[in-house]
Amino acid sequence: MFFMDFVDFSVGKNDEDRRLDKVIRLFLKDAPLSQIYKLLRKGLIKVNQKKSNPDYRIQQNDVISIAEFLLENQEKSEHQIKKVVLPQIIFQNEHLLILNKPYDIAVHGKESLAEQVQAFYESKNQQENSSLSFKTGPLHRLDKKTTGLIAFSWSLEGARWFSENIKNHTIKKTYKTILQGHLQKEEIWEDFIEETHDNLSSFHTVKASSTSSQNAKNAYSIFTPISYGKYKGMDVTFAQVQIKTGRMHQIRAQSALHNFPLLGDIAYNAKKINETCDLFLHATKLEFPQENPLNLPQELSAPLPTKFLEFLTKSCDITKFEV
Repeated sequence: MFFMDFVDFSVGKNDEDRRLDKVIRLFLKDAPLSQIYKLLRKGLIKVNQKKSNPDYRIQQNDVISIAEFLLENQEKSEHQIKKVVLPQIIFQNEHLLILNKPYDIAVHGKESLAEQVQAFYESKNQQENSSLSFKTGPLHRLDKKTTGLIAFSWSLEGARWFSENIKNHTIKKTYKTILQGHLQKEEIWEDFIEETHDNLSSFHTVKASSTSSQNAKNAYSIFTPISYGKYKGMDVTFAQVQIKTGRMHQIRAQSALHNFPLLGDIAYNAKKINETCDLFLHATKLEFPQENPLNLPQELSAPLPTKFLEFLTKSCDITKFEV
């Protein structure tokens, strides 16, 4: 009698309710679906020691068994643990990873922070065997030139809870920035933002307006001056910004609409600054509901980057950093 060796994989909580054929493709990346269906029919891939249909929704504690010879042709590097160095980790548990994002790193796309985090997750997953199919991802916006707190999912439960609470505005986000001009007092700006597709511009910008239009979305922000200074004879305001919505370029577009563009943000008609950073915008604080199922602290914060602090003190003569 011929005995075949199988490799077993345990289904974790983050894999629940995924189609079996979709999960198998993560192991047999080059195999077309037709081949995966054939392997399932022949019993070369099993669930809980039994043949299974491609559309079976896997459940926690299921055991997926794959014939060992099918895995031998996979790239060896895929099964090696890769060492990945992330930016400063502010907080991490089984549900969320929150980082202090550096300047000039894209969150999405090729060679992005999302790619680094996914590689880090996969290296941890290989060591802990926690999930077969879950992929981490960023849970809110942060522009390439914005620094500070950015949250990534570390479980399905974490992703769903964070996304729902961002949508319901129960997670509060606070930023610090430098405005061009003298903002005398706290102002609440309720505007509308619409993404544009202007091929004439070299910048990807959005349009902010005080009146609504068909494709515009509401944008709500509170701008609070912290201290004042001058940059090359020009008035500047170091300000705190709380946003209730999370539109693309929200702070940049709204501040420009109200004639206080971010210093150096030439995409929104501010004056250029000859510094190591084009502009200064830092996501400094995240506040969570006091009682939450993810065991998050009520508040997380990230200090201002060194270049931001140096620019404030040396170029703008600003030394007060808190409201």
